[in-house]
Amino acid sequence: MKKQRNITFDNDTVTEAGNFQFIELFKELVGFKEIVSSHLQLERGSNSVYSAAALMDYLTDCALLGHTRFLHMNALQSDPGYQIIKEIGRFPDESTFRGLLKNMNWSHLIQLVGINQELLRRKARLEGKRLVWIDIDDTVITLFGEQEGVTNGYNPRYHGRPSYKVRVAFVSGTGELIHLQLNPGNTNGMKDFLSFVKEVEALLPPEYIIEGIRADCGFADPAVMEYAEDKGWLYMFKLPKKATVKKAIAYLEQHPRFWETLVEHEKSIQFAAEDEHWAAADIQIIQSSWDKARRCVIYREATQTEKTSKDQLTIALTLYSYQAIVTNTEDKPLSLLRSYNQRANIEPIFRMSKGVEHWIFQTTSFVKIRQNDIVNIYSKVYFVKVCRIRDRNR
Repeated sequence: MKKQRNITFDNDTVTEAGNFQFIELFKELVGFKEIVSSHLQLERGSNSVYSAAALMDYLTDCALLGHTRFLHMNALQSDPGYQIIKEIGRFPDESTFRGLLKNMNWSHLIQLVGINQELLRRKARLEGKRLVWIDIDDTVITLFGEQEGVTNGYNPRYHGRPSYKVRVAFVSGTGELIHLQLNPGNTNGMKDFLSFVKEVEALLPPEYIIEGIRADCGFADPAVMEYAEDKGWLYMFKLPKKATVKKAIAYLEQHPRFWETLVEHEKSIQFAAEDEHWAAADIQIIQSSWDKARRCVIYREATQTEKTSKDQLTIALTLYSYQAIVTNTEDKPLSLLRSYNQRANIEPIFRMSKGVEHWIFQTTSFVKIRQNDIVNIYSKVYFVKVCRIRDRNR
């Protein structure tokens, strides 16, 4: 309780760590430092002031406070609020963090994986048995430098820049990071996807029982669907609008009676009007790579617009956009869409943690480690899910 100091927010130039006390208290309650110390065995020089475990603790603090670039980490050297909460008189220079990462090898990466697993196990033991959904997605890490294993792939923000593509698996709702895989920027989402799913299954604590998995259209792998069906899992995958889906959409437009209104409580099927904003159609489809037909729900969104011809004749038009979800659930179209859209919660988690690449992937001295090994540091430094403190006045 000594860390819970009274704070007033009348000056934003004193400290940026005013409410960091609650995060630090939480770390103490779960034994964060002890877990790191017991798992991370990295020898430091005899004249070293900081242990490896202490540096990893400080690195975590830097990330939580938004200092994801090495040079920005030095700000905590002159932050009295942070140092009072941490009960320290000095904070390491950013070059010390660089040296720590440079001296890590494969065995230390395995130890970091063990830290994450230990925290997951402790949380799972407190909660007991429960069913979980696994949300899987990937994100692009843009690189500026000459890192190992980078390629030019799809990059929505920095077109043409080299990048990594990071595949991530979270527990839906609670956001625990289960697994992460680093790939070159041009990697297809379905490459080795079944192996990734099996690794996620193996990394889960025994108290977590997979109920289902959700993923975007880049992961609609029939091998994963078959594996989920054999395991008794549910699944929801958005389908890319390729030939089979386009044919199904064309067929449904020729038979408008298949479109249903999306209503909250459907006692009977209500057919959708042509200009209704949202409508859905339930249909069985089979793609060339599938061994059987599967349920596909196609959603139609209508947009009203006007088009004016050369002779100033204005015509009211209804344009449609479509999306398709393949699933083995029995959910009705509306609840299915809502359930699938819950995976959008993964995006804020990406935004909170994505800055870590600035002190992992941007470190040119770190390229001696194989690209598939770097991912373990990227995924395991964020041992606990907490909010980054961005607004100094809050």
